[in-house]
Amino acid sequence: MSYLLSITLLWAFSFSLIGVYLAGQVDAWFSVLMRIGLATLVFLPFLRPKQVPLSTAIKLMLIGAIQLGLMYVFYYQSFLYLTVPEVLLFTVMTPIYITLLNDAFEGKFHPHFMISAVIATLGAIAIRYNGIDSGFLLGFAMVQGANLCFATGQVCYKRLMKDQTIEQKTVFGFFFIGALIVATVCYAIFGNTEKL
Repeated sequence: MSYLLSITLLWAFSFSLIGVYLAGQVDAWFSVLMRIGLATLVFLPFLRPKQVPLSTAIKLMLIGAIQLGLMYVFYYQSFLYLTVPEVLLFTVMTPIYITLLNDAFEGKFHPHFMISAVIATLGAIAIRYNGIDSGFLLGFAMVQGANLCFATGQVCYKRLMKDQTIEQKTVFGFFFIGALIVATVCYAIFGNTEKL
């Protein structure tokens, strides 16, 4: 529980850090690259490639590419269109997406989760009803893209690792390598070297 509390507090401050100090001032593609690059460096010493089947390593990299690589691409760009409270508000739908994706993989559907998603979406739109413009809608779509990427990664990682006997810290480097590939390609294509 202490780990969960620590990470929650750390993430809580990251919203303001990104939205207030980085968005619009530091190139978003560079910010994503640095965040993922530093995390990759943290997990590389724990990586044990010889203990991991190649197919599992590739799947972990693909999951990381989606859950962190693509998620951060959408997430950081959303701060260019939305305020920090709006981004926070729109991320509340992530657990619903996780449940719906998990239901899809298991072939069952819980309609009350879809109702919750619709109510959350309507509530978010009601809060900004007078100020809805194309930028707001684009920002909303980007946060939902980030939510879906994160949810997809969560569900796929859980399903992949449930039958594995590998210690998770020894494979998590693959996860971040996949994300780093996405971040590097995005920065190479879209990055602005004048806003580092």
